[in-house]
Amino acid sequence: MQYNYSFEAASLLFMLLIFVHFMVVWQFPTEKTRVFRALLIVCIGESAFNILSSIGLANAGVVPQIVNEILAFVFFSFEGLSSLMIYKYMVVISELDQRQKKRAVSAAMIPAAFFFIFLLLTPFIGFYYYFQDGVYHQGRGANFGYFYIMLFFALNLVMSIARRKIINVREKYIIYFYTAAALIAIWVQYYHREILLTSLGNSVIVIMIYLSMQNPNDYLDTVTGIGNEAALELQLKDELMRDQEGTIIIIRIRQYQQMGMLFGAENCNMLMAELGQYFFHLGGKFHVFRSDADTFVVMTDKDRYQEMVKSVEGRFSEEWKIEENHILLDHTVMIMHYPKDFTTIPEFFGIKSYLLSVASGNVGKEPVIETDEQMIEGYYRQNQIEMILECALRERSIQVYYQPIYSLKEKRIVSLEALARLFDGELGYIPPAEFIPIAEKNGDIIRIGEIVLEECCKFLSKHVLSNMSLGIRSIQINISVAQCMQQNLKEAILPILQKYHIPTSMIVLELTESTAINAPALMEHHMKELGDAGISFAMDDYGTGNANCSYLMRFPFQEVKMDRDMTLAYFNNETARIVIENEIRTMQKLGIPMVVEGVEKLEQSEEMERLGVEYIQGYYYGKPLPEMECLRYIRNFNSAPEDYGR
Repeated sequence: MQYNYSFEAASLLFMLLIFVHFMVVWQFPTEKTRVFRALLIVCIGESAFNILSSIGLANAGVVPQIVNEILAFVFFSFEGLSSLMIYKYMVVISELDQRQKKRAVSAAMIPAAFFFIFLLLTPFIGFYYYFQDGVYHQGRGANFGYFYIMLFFALNLVMSIARRKIINVREKYIIYFYTAAALIAIWVQYYHREILLTSLGNSVIVIMIYLSMQNPNDYLDTVTGIGNEAALELQLKDELMRDQEGTIIIIRIRQYQQMGMLFGAENCNMLMAELGQYFFHLGGKFHVFRSDADTFVVMTDKDRYQEMVKSVEGRFSEEWKIEENHILLDHTVMIMHYPKDFTTIPEFFGIKSYLLSVASGNVGKEPVIETDEQMIEGYYRQNQIEMILECALRERSIQVYYQPIYSLKEKRIVSLEALARLFDGELGYIPPAEFIPIAEKNGDIIRIGEIVLEECCKFLSKHVLSNMSLGIRSIQINISVAQCMQQNLKEAILPILQKYHIPTSMIVLELTESTAINAPALMEHHMKELGDAGISFAMDDYGTGNANCSYLMRFPFQEVKMDRDMTLAYFNNETARIVIENEIRTMQKLGIPMVVEGVEKLEQSEEMERLGVEYIQGYYYGKPLPEMECLRYIRNFNSAPEDYGR
């Protein structure tokens, strides 16, 4: 039979080009890359020996039979291996654990074993092929080869369906497409055996895998030329799967955003490229990554990390050049170890995010943060609180406590601040300083705000409106940045007040400076709409920001709350005393009432009264209390009648 190997030659050329490109361009040395390289070599070998065998058979009068027998045997060997390697690549991208992977590969070895046993016996029994008078003939088991190839494609499809939640949509469509293309090539060759199409199917598979699943450009940061976060995940996943030990060094550049604004994006990118090259030479080709815009990651041996950190600290003590300017880069170094600190990729990114949040609160302190047992416990506690908070929101078990606000002029409690509280059967009381930042980060703060507002309205409706002799004129409720970012804030608040028949004058919304900074135009709009409806606004945490007075001029605040840190500073620092006295006089001239927080002693209260402060909030006049305890406290303090609400 005269074979047509034109398609085979074209396929071999394509695969050789891919192989050259593969070897020249960066390839991260992961299991996925190693398997693809083996697949590529096997497919090239299959195509090459198929062509050589065809040429030898076409020239059987010249080529010795033993040579043709060797060429045929080697071709069939590569053919058997190519289907196995395609399946193994499928196993790798399916992200099976070690136990599942062993089972999947073991299952595939059964048909592979039969294939190669029959191949070894072929020279003796003529199973796949035989030679008679120097002429090549297909053996009685030749169809088993087609069945073998189709079996592995069926296994690929089964694997893709079984792991459909792990394999991304793009990869699934590629698997379906190349399976269909390969099966068509096999079907055509089955009925037209003189046309060699085996390698055409393989080349389609190899090209599609290389351009989509194995494309090296997917793993490079375009600015710095080093690995990106996808490459970091790929490399780290490979390390964890092979039970390797190592250390991750994370370097965050604190001034990244400011540099972009001051020097422009192009100059900032040039500096990032310089930093990338520094870390490239420090850590090596496949161990340096740009994880976020302002963050670099270096993977290293656990025995070398201290030396590397020392080198980083030494370099960052020197100036960097950006445009014509020489600047010192403010940075934080974070160190974590695997598998001691984490054993999975989600754990790594979770701890990394936690370390970054710790570092953001570590300004001016030690620039190197290394994970320890306490820090890892803090991360897992945060995760636990996230789940507790989610459950509490689902079951609406967030509690509202009320802290009294005392009028120095009227000598009685006249208002309350509503405070969200979270309790858990295992962890007990969870401070707001822990769960509020988590809620702000994941968006749950909006739901917390809704629950607190509704609970306050229930409280006012049931206990205050029916007993005005309690003396409570208003409740102050914190409103978050996320709530203020909503376009329909008015529609989120007023219907709840109307549902419980609460006068809008009884609601005071507390805003922090950060709220006004994040959405000033939108905040002005909300304050006008809700202000026209009768709701008042108080500036919370006054004195802790950068430009409080400018916000008082821009926004219509009816009240100011001086932060407890300012109160403590007043009694401990002469300079602070002068500044705060001036602030209080300024508020008095503006006619804006001031609430001083953090008053815990009688002499502090008396001093504030001497300065003409209107309202006091602090432990001296009452701690935050649950609903019924707060009512009893107010009744006793204000001597209100007991028979309210009947």
